[in-house]
Amino acid sequence: MYLILGLMGNLLLIFMMHVLMPRKVLETYFKEPHFSPTEITMFTGFPFGYMRTAMFMRALGFPASGKRRGVEDAYKLAPVWYCKASKYIVISVLTTLLLMILVGGTCGLYIVLFE
Repeated sequence: MYLILGLMGNLLLIFMMHVLMPRKVLETYFKEPHFSPTEITMFTGFPFGYMRTAMFMRALGFPASGKRRGVEDAYKLAPVWYCKASKYIVISVLTTLLLMILVGGTCGLYIVLFE
């Protein structure tokens, strides 16, 4: 139950970061050649706009992860607090998902073996 609440809290944080996303980053990097025209169309509206935010949060929090798309310098356009918050939120989301997988797998294994 706590893990589900944690995941919901993380989703709320991503929504807040979506609203606070620096326009400079989007104007500079959310275009070709970093994204294809299809990706630009797809990641513009609901619900995939939040996926775009998560992708940029990863690139802002961990600049080396943006090397493939050529957005490793995006952190220079964003405020330091946004980059640090992005880093901690990405770590939090991944930790919560990993714990959900481990707990779910453990419970499933227990049911299979002992019930």
